[in-house]
This record gives sequence, structure tokens and C-alpha cells, in this order.
Amino acid sequence: MSELPTQAQVVIIGGGVGGCSIAYHLSDLGWTDVVVLERHELTSGSTWHSAGLVGQLRSDANLTRMMSYSTDLYRRLKDETEQDTGWREVGGIRLASSTERMEDLKKLVGMARSFDVPIELISPKEAHDMFPLM
Repeated sequence: MSELPTQAQVVIIGGGVGGCSIAYHLSDLGWTDVVVLERHELTSGSTWHSAGLVGQLRSDANLTRMMSYSTDLYRRLKDETEQDTGWREVGGIRLASSTERMEDLKKLVGMARSFDVPIELISPKEAHDMFPLM
């Protein structure tokens, strides 16, 4: 779009993940008069620098629910938009270097299971077998 509209029902300043999410959800609710203003390209600022890391577990239940919703949304965006979003689920690994940290990870496993987030507690040997350079 080369010319900015002179008016809009909603003007969103910033085309990062937050601004784009607001525009997406307003559109999903039927809003059609929405403009996103971005200085450069959409998602080219801080959002781009995050490398697309989307952890699903947070210390707060509401934040964990939000991340779960976001993950589900990213899974379906390609079909909804017919554009390759580049979404790839690769998993992650967390290490415990102390007894206290191991207890924290055990609590995290319980929390993950309560939110249906796939998680597995593995031994140091299993971790080494999966990632020999670790």
C-alpha cells in the first residue's frame, strides 16, 4: 500500500508479533477497518531477533495458557493464510546441574502435564545418547 488511509477505525502502531497479533484477532472478529503502521517490514524488529523461540511453559498459569494458544495458532496459520509461516516444532531440552534444579524440573514436568504440553524427564545417559556432544 503506497498511500496511508486518512482514517481508520483502528490504527495499530508497530508491526511486530504484538501488533500483528492484534490485527489478526480483530480481523478474525470481523473488523475490516484496521491499519498496521510499521516503520520497516512487518516483524523485522525485535520480533525477528527472537529467532522464533516459543517456549510453552511459564511460571504463571495464565501465561502458560497464552503460550499454548499461541502455539496452536502458529500450527494452523499456514492453512488459514495459505502462506508458509516457517513454523517448525523442534522441541527443547533443559538441564539440571544441581539437586535443587532437578526438583524445579520435576515440578515443571507436573505443570506441563496439567496443560497437556508434551514433556519427558530423561536421565543424563539418555540425554547424552540423544545429543552426544553435550
